[in-house]
Amino acid sequence: MGVRGLQGFVGSACPHTRTAVNFKELAELHRSQHPGCAPTVVVDAMCCLRYWYTPESWVCGGQWREYFAALRDFVKAFTTVGIKLVFFFDGMVEQGKRAVWVRRRLKNNQEIARIFHYIKSHREQPGRNMFFLPSGLAIFTRFALKTLGQETLCSLQEADYEVASYGLQHNCLGILGEDTDYLIYDTCPYFSISELCLDSLDTVMLCREKLCESLELSLADLPLLACLLGNDTVPEGLFESFRFQCLLSYTSARKNSDKRGNVILAVADHISKVLRLHQGEKKLEEMLPLGQNKALFYKGVASYLLPGQTSPWIFQKPKGITTLGKQIVSVSTDPEFKPESLVCTHPESKEETPVCTHPETEQEDPMNVEPEMKQQVTMVSDTEILKVARAQHVQAESYLVYGVMTSGEIECSNTLEDALDQALPSQAFVYRPMRQRVYSLLLGAGGGGASGGPVVREWFVHSGNPLRHPDLVRPLPMNVPGGTPSLKVLWLSQEPGIQARRMDTLLACLDLSSSREELQAVESRFQALCCLLTYLFVQLEHVDPRAVQLGSLLVRGLSMLVLVNSACGFPWSSSDFMPWNVFDGKLFHEKYLQSERGYTAEVLVEQDRSRLTRFHDLKSIVCKACVREDRHIVSRQHWRPHHSGRWERQGSGSHRTNSGHSRSGRRQHWRDQGPGSRQREPDRWRRHSPSSGHPDEKGKQQPISLSP
Repeated sequence: MGVRGLQGFVGSACPHTRTAVNFKELAELHRSQHPGCAPTVVVDAMCCLRYWYTPESWVCGGQWREYFAALRDFVKAFTTVGIKLVFFFDGMVEQGKRAVWVRRRLKNNQEIARIFHYIKSHREQPGRNMFFLPSGLAIFTRFALKTLGQETLCSLQEADYEVASYGLQHNCLGILGEDTDYLIYDTCPYFSISELCLDSLDTVMLCREKLCESLELSLADLPLLACLLGNDTVPEGLFESFRFQCLLSYTSARKNSDKRGNVILAVADHISKVLRLHQGEKKLEEMLPLGQNKALFYKGVASYLLPGQTSPWIFQKPKGITTLGKQIVSVSTDPEFKPESLVCTHPESKEETPVCTHPETEQEDPMNVEPEMKQQVTMVSDTEILKVARAQHVQAESYLVYGVMTSGEIECSNTLEDALDQALPSQAFVYRPMRQRVYSLLLGAGGGGASGGPVVREWFVHSGNPLRHPDLVRPLPMNVPGGTPSLKVLWLSQEPGIQARRMDTLLACLDLSSSREELQAVESRFQALCCLLTYLFVQLEHVDPRAVQLGSLLVRGLSMLVLVNSACGFPWSSSDFMPWNVFDGKLFHEKYLQSERGYTAEVLVEQDRSRLTRFHDLKSIVCKACVREDRHIVSRQHWRPHHSGRWERQGSGSHRTNSGHSRSGRRQHWRDQGPGSRQREPDRWRRHSPSSGHPDEKGKQQPISLSP
């Protein structure tokens, strides 16, 4: 994240760029200088998630009520002193940064593998040094902040540009985050979230002007420096030899700087003493070894220019570089540059994703020589519906919907899943049929595997997926009583009975239409949870005792309900499936272990009669719905060693079905995930792992236990 090596350089070689400040004092100064203007801090929320998550337990799925309370305390600390907060979340991954996204996800996979290895070895939660964000934290943090009355926005590209732009245009007090890109943007002051003391509101301001003073650069030189050092747009390796040459000719190496620090100093020295001599006379490609990376490099420099800003390093907008909204994209025909295609062709299937283009006149851009045309590339042609979807996306009210309807491409980051234990399938596969029906609803196509229908490109992290390319996933047909309503009807209609149609559509997305009466008989605040549990029991043939992975699976399921609910016009209140209202990872794990030991339901609900009644009522509803879906839930049996030396459940196992009706003619099982382009071999998930628990000397399987 940010400029390679700059964070450490600022801390070690340029400590004077770091200034201790107090937000309360800054707010008072801001009010005196700008009467009538509330001091506003724009928050890069993605940088703050680790800071915000303070609950002790994190590996079991998250302690969501404690987390919600921590967010409430954070907001209160600022609002008490009259500071307004505006939160930004990443909304989409830019195509030019997909490789960076993939590298980080693969690195996260390694971290998750170490976490599960530790749990199996020590039977306790790892220390904070191995901390990994609970699944779905970013998604549900949006809703938590909105519940707390905060202005919460979701970006149309990576959030850092929109954060910097908002801070500049709204004369904000500053930016709160942890990303060295904010030292490069010429915007409002940048404050460190990692240095924030919430009780006193003390933190550290990182001053870009002092950084420039130390490097003998101007503010306008910083984007050039960032691209030569490497960032999320320009890979670090592209200019490695150039930086080495700068270092060889650099004669003022600082003793208190490491090698990377001296590289930064050497490149800055080259900019100030060599490149600047020809600034305005020669193009960058005449002074730097850009080669075939010329367009990419210009794109990187231009990506730091906020609305109304120009760069002395760019004579005019380079040919072939235009803006899509605020996002820089290429429409060049230059043979030296290979732009992302407006029509995506899969490297293996040769299939094309159909798109709709809407030419619009480009607004005035300071880098434009002549007015250009921009193309809005979408999967859906209805501009009215796209406008609604865009607004819901920006206001952080929906999840994944806008990405499906515009680019036809979505992603899901890492989940705490054990790659060595295949008994429980990845959430990417468990919830794919649900997503496929949503695709049918959003794209107006229910081809069910027909070769000519739309394709959604899924970048979902799961075991065995090297993320070299996305899975191509086609919509599945929906079975909505009375026919599938249009999005205009679902989203815009105010007619009587529309809420019932929305609910029918939602149940069809979950393939639970036949259980409508049972599920709608549940108290409204439990309907979403019961539907999710029913969906899980119908999808999975057996559930392995992986409390850690099960917790993450459930929370990911709640996030899928956000997708379905928003696609269907919000028939449910979002609060009904917010995790702080329905789930606590630590409590779930505790009750799971008690259940493994054979505790009765009365003990599990702590002898509370009202809880026991509610438990039996909800269990009855879920069981009846599952039976209606031809999925019979049977009682749990104890573990026993199989004669082959592998561990299996005796009898039909936990939540396994009897050998009755298969419904194979209608329901798509997770093992047969077509029409995605990379289906998993049927036997893969049937393997039994010897690491699925810890057998004791008597041959009984002991579940993983975590110390409270």
